Amino acid sequence: MEKTKFEVLQTSDSISFVFSSTFDNIDRVCERATRFLQSKLQNISNQLFSINLVVREGLTNAVRHGNASDPEKNVKCLLLIENKKKIKFVIEDQGNGFDWQKQQQVQTDDNKDHGRGFLIIQTYFTRYSYNKKGNILYLEKDISSG
Repeated sequence: MEKTKFEVLQTSDSISFVFSSTFDNIDRVCERATRFLQSKLQNISNQLFSINLVVREGLTNAVRHGNASDPEKNVKCLLLIENKKKIKFVIEDQGNGFDWQKQQQVQTDDNKDHGRGFLIIQTYFTRYSYNKKGNILYLEKDISSG
């Protein structure tokens, strides 16, 4: 019987997750992160769709590509609220990483069901980067009051 990990640690301005690489756990992270944001930021509702879209993209890539959907490998995700003006996500997988700077130059093929992650991230978040290895994604979104 397979037991999957799903750990949550919450503080007043952050929530972090460590979870087994399964798609069900991505849903759980998004649900908990949404509830956390709603409890801490009054005017976040109109931005939740775009936040969830980007975070789901990052988590899916960590599970699917980084950890090769291996439930024995974990993904770490940290959500931090800074001064109620900015949210930051850090998503880390246990994979070998990738050359993200080279990959973001690749042209998106409209006929494929993947390869739009950078476009989605750039559209909805203020800043993003990876560590040198390419297995940690850093996301930042400036949040307006409206």
